[in-house]
Amino acid sequence: MKIIGIASSPRKGGNSQTLVEHVLSGAREEGAETELIRLCERNIQPCTGCNSCKSGNGCIIQDSMEDLCDTLAEADVLVFGSPIYWSRLNAQAYPFIDRLYALLKPDFSTDFPKGKKMAVALTCGGMEEEQLNPVNDYLKFVFGFLGFTDAGFVCQNQCFLPDDLAKYPDKIKEAEQLGRTLVK
Repeated sequence: MKIIGIASSPRKGGNSQTLVEHVLSGAREEGAETELIRLCERNIQPCTGCNSCKSGNGCIIQDSMEDLCDTLAEADVLVFGSPIYWSRLNAQAYPFIDRLYALLKPDFSTDFPKGKKMAVALTCGGMEEEQLNPVNDYLKFVFGFLGFTDAGFVCQNQCFLPDDLAKYPDKIKEAEQLGRTLVK
């Protein structure tokens, strides 16, 4: 089983990336092959809205997105992690998400491989954890177009400084347990 973790945080080793890494760690304990992808280390240009992708030739933008889509297609599970800024995903997440549009046909069907699972890992500052549910729902809705099914959600608030997640060992255990369940 192949599990891909995507971290959208610009902060290397920050809280949301660390939360994703703990999910991946739990999955590795159960024998999964895992890979962490940091979006900030990839060249992902924003969608131009040209709709060339709807002609059947794919996206005309030449950057890291084609390789990322291939990696997603080969994975069994996606763990998407992001910090929350102003009650939404951070800016680095959106070019990636918007460019997934190229995987949809004009009628919004897709040939993307079905049967994949998706888990979400979010961190934030002062919001209450239940206030993150709309962001989780949004991600599950978007990736649902590609056939991903909901496989879990883990989040932690009060993460202001880069290492704040370490203050919450129970949340780290929860993330690792989520990773273990993704393999089963």
